Amino acid sequence: MPDVDRDTLALLQYTSGSTSDPMGVMVDHGNLLHNSAALGSAFGLDRTTRFGSWIPQYHDMGLLAILLPPLLLGGSCVLMSPTTFLKRPHRWLRMIDKYRTHWPAAPDFAYELCARQITDEQLAELDLSCWRFAANGSDPVQASTLTAFAKRFAPAGFRSDTMAPCVPPAARSSARRCTRST
Repeated sequence: MPDVDRDTLALLQYTSGSTSDPMGVMVDHGNLLHNSAALGSAFGLDRTTRFGSWIPQYHDMGLLAILLPPLLLGGSCVLMSPTTFLKRPHRWLRMIDKYRTHWPAAPDFAYELCARQITDEQLAELDLSCWRFAANGSDPVQASTLTAFAKRFAPAGFRSDTMAPCVPPAARSSARRCTRST
């Protein structure tokens, strides 16, 4: 087994450029631990928190905000296919209801898609009262999306104060830009 400490490189992440110019960043083990601890501290997340999403684990939000925090905090996580979400967005909300998920995260477009496409019949079958934090990030967050989603899903028990626009802390502060020597 190799020696690994907080400063050891864990992964190379290449950003999409949705919020700034695309770049490569080196993320060390300390960055990953800090990100999970920061999420836990900021939102009161712990081993009882249920995470869940359709975001792929190769995406920064899928990895840093959905998969790693429950592993490092000792919690649980429910995952579904991104393709299933894109074809049938109501299944994401059914997953949240069925597994009583507290922290489902998604980019802004996902909340907009749900507000626009979920039918009244699908809405009537949902209980979203378990949702404690509607993490919204990785895309620019639109106030109109937050308002439309909260209004549309209020009849299913969704509370507008659960909306949590965010940028993962590791992406903001502690990652180092990759440089390539020639």
